[in-house]
Amino acid sequence: MVIEYKRSLIDYLLNRRDFVSGAELSDMLGVSTKTVARLVKQINAQQDDCTIIESQRGRGYRLDYQNYFNQMDRGDERPSDASQLTSVERRDEVMKRLLMTSPQQYRMDELWGRFCISDSAISSDLTALRRMLAEFHLTLERVGDCVWIEGGETDIRNAITDLLVTDDVASIGRFMQTDQRIQRRDAAFIQHEMSLVEDLMHSEIPYPYSINLFTHLYILIERYREVGSLIDDGFRPQESDESTRHPEIARVCEKVIDDLNLYLDAKLPESETYYLHQYLASSRIDGGGVTPDEIPQQVRSVTQYLIDEVRRDPYYQGIDARELFSGLAKHMKPLLNRLENGIKVRNNLLEQIKLEYPRLFDVVRQAVTGLSEHFGLAPIDDEETGFITVYFAQAVEMRPRPFNVLLVCTTGLGTAQLLRAKIQRRFSELHIVATVASRDLKPELKAHPETDLVVSTVGLTEHFKVPTLIVSAMLTIEDQERLERKVDQIRKGDALQ
Repeated sequence: MVIEYKRSLIDYLLNRRDFVSGAELSDMLGVSTKTVARLVKQINAQQDDCTIIESQRGRGYRLDYQNYFNQMDRGDERPSDASQLTSVERRDEVMKRLLMTSPQQYRMDELWGRFCISDSAISSDLTALRRMLAEFHLTLERVGDCVWIEGGETDIRNAITDLLVTDDVASIGRFMQTDQRIQRRDAAFIQHEMSLVEDLMHSEIPYPYSINLFTHLYILIERYREVGSLIDDGFRPQESDESTRHPEIARVCEKVIDDLNLYLDAKLPESETYYLHQYLASSRIDGGGVTPDEIPQQVRSVTQYLIDEVRRDPYYQGIDARELFSGLAKHMKPLLNRLENGIKVRNNLLEQIKLEYPRLFDVVRQAVTGLSEHFGLAPIDDEETGFITVYFAQAVEMRPRPFNVLLVCTTGLGTAQLLRAKIQRRFSELHIVATVASRDLKPELKAHPETDLVVSTVGLTEHFKVPTLIVSAMLTIEDQERLERKVDQIRKGDALQ
């Protein structure tokens, strides 16, 4: 667990250029600020000659990028003595070797001998590895003293991808190739091929699709370099029909695979063209805007369903559906391809999205759950939900949000109706959500969570989380000025509640 906390802490700071407060890191990790300080101290203590994470009183913590990447290049992230690795790190090492060379068989001592652990610890590792592999429809086989992984090539690559805990392309290279010379050469080749794809497609490959494609090509290279002749092709001829739907993408894939054949001095099977086609078709690489007539019917339907479901929440009724539709539909088209092809993307901003838009994320997650059930789609995970949330967040930020007012008087009639008419005439930007009697205020607030301000003609004995303002039913000039100031305070977020 400590290893996971450290990794999450560093990943979070990698996305922030300035200092981050201890309280923010505490909320992100779900631990105390003292634990955050201890984690930072432990990370820095692992380095003999530099500080990885800076700390300043009153400002928080910041990653020293230069020191961090220097240490990563030197391979200092893990202990040099294999016996000092934690059980999680040890299993990662064994899993990596088994997956990268599957279906290669290994003697038990080849995999666990250098860790100097007991037979019971090895047995625990085997159980844990089997459980992890089962999530990818893979099995860990054992006959006598030999172990190996059995399963389809697509499932093996999905499992390898899932082990990459960061979206840093340099880390991906280090994970799969320890020889830095080969690592740099492979990375340079892949970056060249990605630039070629962009040139041929006349479009930039945006994040996170660029990371997804980089990872796919890196895994392809390492798998064929390790056990190319042992890989089960399993290609079905009917799958090639996919190329007829996107002929431009098919031509690009053929060019990239030809380049890979030269680079690896090998003849890759036809299936690799198909797999690469899946990744490109599942990436948002088509530039320019789109109109409803240019969007497939299924994409239009799922996009409209999501917008309608999110707008069911009273707080998000005011978003501009027309503006949102085009951008979201453009995102949903490759997302549906990813769901169909079982391709996952990593969202390195997920925790920040959850922290910044907790309510919106929950509403969107509920909507995508209903979407999968309604259209019979594969489940949409939180990584994808986070990206969808960003589109809605942009629409929320751009909308002219109404200011919702709940009016209260003794009976909910008469004076309240008079007050309502005066406010609507004087303050056209205010939206009266309801006019209620004072005795009904508490249940009405629950029924109208979008309420920004309670305006009452009678004194309120209870304290409510929503700001309140007492005015005359005649709404005098002084009342109008007080109401205007109160609304301005609430809009700026500094109202006293």
